[in-house]
Amino acid sequence: MPAALADRFERGMTRGDTVMDLTSPDRKTYVVPASRYKVHCSMHPAWARRIAKLNKKNISIKKRDTSDRRALTQKYCLKGLHLMTGDNVMIVNAIGHRRCRACHYAASAGHPMPPEKVEEIKAAVVDGATFNQICNGIPAGGGEIDRSLVITTAPKLQRQRRLDPELDAFLIKHFEANSFIGQLLHHNKDASEEMKTTLRLIGKIRHKVKASGADLPRLHEQRPRSRR
Repeated sequence: MPAALADRFERGMTRGDTVMDLTSPDRKTYVVPASRYKVHCSMHPAWARRIAKLNKKNISIKKRDTSDRRALTQKYCLKGLHLMTGDNVMIVNAIGHRRCRACHYAASAGHPMPPEKVEEIKAAVVDGATFNQICNGIPAGGGEIDRSLVITTAPKLQRQRRLDPELDAFLIKHFEANSFIGQLLHHNKDASEEMKTTLRLIGKIRHKVKASGADLPRLHEQRPRSRR
């Protein structure tokens, strides 16, 4: 091909056409026959590599734009559950594949927990475990991370709480008490084990009194504020 024809061919590739578009006589974008294109490639390897790279990119874009999957996800996700608009649309690669964010989060959390896992979490919470202990291995009251304390991950636990309102209410009730006990232990981390046992008991009693609706007595009189 002469230089002018080769430049025209490359401009067509830059515009988004494929080699098939530019070498097929039945298409409006036709430039040269395929045999002539192949001869030019053999004579100009650098030009051929550049065209091959553009051709691969353009083929991917055409597949994306004309795929049935893309047509199905223009308004709703593939499951038909969520609108594919705004922040719910994820672009997952360089050529613009769209993914539903809500479905992605649901899939990352996995399937609902088996009953034995739920019971294991409940038993740990009754024993004083906090959210950070169950999901991150941080003991109540602070300390070094212990991976053996991890029962599940945060996304899985949050998903199960949405699916199981009874478990959610149970965790809300106990996490409040356990967090308060954890704060007591954190502020008294140098205390003896006997004192820590007493602090745990105080925290549980305080939570039960508060849950009953009774007013907790003040341990000291509040000073009136004086304006400076």
